[in-house]
Amino acid sequence: MQHRFPSSQGRCSQRLWRTFLGVALGLLLAGSFPWPVYPPVLATSRATSRETSRETTVSAQQNVRVFDTVCRLIERRYYDPRLHGANWRDLTQQFRQQALAARDESTLYRVINQLLATLDDQHTFALPPSRVREEKQGARVGLGIQLRKLEGQWVITHTLGGSAAHEAGIRPGWIIAEMDGQPFTGFRPGQRFQAGQSVKLKFLDPNDRPKRVEVICRPFATTPEQRAQYLPDGVLYLRFTEFAPKTADWLEEHITSNPQAAGLIFDLRENTGGLLDVLADCLRLIYRQDVVFGDFIQRNQKPLRMRVSGNRQAYTGPVLVLIDEHSASAAEIFAAAVQETGRGTVIGRRTAGAVLASIQEPLPDGGKVQISIRDYRTVRGVRLQGQGVTPDVTVKLTLEDVRRNVDVDLRYALQQLALTLKRQGQRSGLNVLPDGLPQLGRTPHLPLPAGATCHSAGKHNLGTIGLDSQSTVMANCAFVF
Repeated sequence: MQHRFPSSQGRCSQRLWRTFLGVALGLLLAGSFPWPVYPPVLATSRATSRETSRETTVSAQQNVRVFDTVCRLIERRYYDPRLHGANWRDLTQQFRQQALAARDESTLYRVINQLLATLDDQHTFALPPSRVREEKQGARVGLGIQLRKLEGQWVITHTLGGSAAHEAGIRPGWIIAEMDGQPFTGFRPGQRFQAGQSVKLKFLDPNDRPKRVEVICRPFATTPEQRAQYLPDGVLYLRFTEFAPKTADWLEEHITSNPQAAGLIFDLRENTGGLLDVLADCLRLIYRQDVVFGDFIQRNQKPLRMRVSGNRQAYTGPVLVLIDEHSASAAEIFAAAVQETGRGTVIGRRTAGAVLASIQEPLPDGGKVQISIRDYRTVRGVRLQGQGVTPDVTVKLTLEDVRRNVDVDLRYALQQLALTLKRQGQRSGLNVLPDGLPQLGRTPHLPLPAGATCHSAGKHNLGTIGLDSQSTVMANCAFVF
């Protein structure tokens, strides 16, 4: 992709982004961790080896090339040269034997990700060639549902437009009770579906009435979501699930077109990261002064300061940010910046705590591995990795809320905004229902500015430095099937 260097009138300093670009182009970070000497793949003289097909032998050689490539990249580029104290040599030898014996792509990458899981880092993981192809195509084969576990039940939170589940009539708020005649206890990690595969599901609707549906799996779009909407009394609601290319342009179109908005609500729930320059461009839309948000810590422990130059056209009204357990990476930095600078109020639930800058590298079989190369600390010295952002207003999400399609986070946001406007002496009669719920079902979508689209472009290119975690809502999320 083309890198955008900010102008002197308001973009982040060119030096920082040129540094990022230099790393993205392949400048290896210095490290002291020694390269291990792996034993070669040897043919055995046992009688059983004579029965091994040439195809299996080729597969084993390919497996070990992929596995060894991942190990060497981790050793040379991972942000912590000590690898969190892991006995890496022993671990790689242990998992290498399993990788050598893997008979298919799925098994090989399961082994690799089990090894990478010992780093306890959501940003560091491997994707098999089939997933890489899906990312390039912007589609994935499956049901087209997103779900989460609440109060011991797996409940549908979204059905993706155009998916098999959506056309089969499956709706948010339904609880999955059975799949293919067996009690449903959740999908297996990395579970895959084939085009044309039949899946028989039993649900309980919000009134606990049973619903039986057969879904024939097919591809569904994995394009990041973007949605702009007018809420009561001129509140501008902006939801996006990835800091993808052109996201800042999309936000700027809507914000500058509505400078008199009573308030801005950034919905970063389920937003799991994106590109660093896009994050900075989004932040400068709400800051008129120069602001330092934090430091990225390199492998050599040298900090790279994240600074945004003031924007004279920035929005100056009230700002609220919605977050949840699936807000990660760039979304967490955005929320922490708004919170620590006092620019706005953060509402929802503590974020994922997955805040590391990462790059992606190709593997010999067409797969790829994502590797964390920088840690991050806020300007107050808070390390968000493993800790997350605690909201100013914590909202408990219940199973009943999801089943009844009640957006409690947005309700609290509108209540908070009403209080803020009242303190500022402005009109605060936000139009909410008697029970406090916003009239989301009756508010029109914003007209799109000229040249804008409802969805952003696809994923960023290999090697680009970003803040994507493994829980990316569409293509990579563990709860989208």
